[in-house]
Amino acid sequence: MSTDTGESGESPEGRPPSNVALAVAGLSVAYGNVVAVHDATFTVTEGDACAITGPNGNGKSSILMGVTGMVRRRGEVTIFGAHAKNGDVRWAARHGLTLVPERRQLYPDLTAADNIILGCYTWTRSIGKARRSDAYQRAVDLFPELKSHLKQAAGTLSGGQQQMVAIARGLAANPKILAVDEPCLGLAEVVAKRVYDVLAQIHAAGTTLIVVEEAPRRALTLCNRRVEVRNGMAGTS
Repeated sequence: MSTDTGESGESPEGRPPSNVALAVAGLSVAYGNVVAVHDATFTVTEGDACAITGPNGNGKSSILMGVTGMVRRRGEVTIFGAHAKNGDVRWAARHGLTLVPERRQLYPDLTAADNIILGCYTWTRSIGKARRSDAYQRAVDLFPELKSHLKQAAGTLSGGQQQMVAIARGLAANPKILAVDEPCLGLAEVVAKRVYDVLAQIHAAGTTLIVVEEAPRRALTLCNRRVEVRNGMAGTS
């Protein structure tokens, strides 16, 4: 049984306190007969930078996919007090939670700019408005090194550039909570440092962060909370 040892408890009425951005209770995720996550329970307070750490293959990414609705789950997820619809990524995005997935998952034939614009589309519902939006411009401005590559097909970019596009796309969705899955996977250390510098800027600007990382030392240079995942079970510290 996983436990939440953080400071955030429940209110006397039995509801999460108002400063809880994300509450996860009894989350389980299975792929057929294989259980990847079992009874994960934790909370993330608004303004936190929370690391989800643990060895590969222990369920870290599956927790994020269950929370964001990319896969169906058992258990309860609330985002700023609203009960999340099971298996509904669009619901999570509309309520402020955006995922930057592992291995970027960009549209390789679209330009870098168009991939970022798709992040804006979650709230503008208009490509034209997305192109002109402040959110798009803020996301692009975070990565000056991308500006000469915005018209380039995303599939032709380097791994580091693709990761920057993926983070910019997530930020363009105007999230209150940005969840980033293995942001430094396969990147050179100098590029990984640049990615973490940008994540620190995003957090400093007021966005709650959840970062999945195999390397806890790196994650804890940024994060003030930690959820440790072992054999599909999660506890906080």
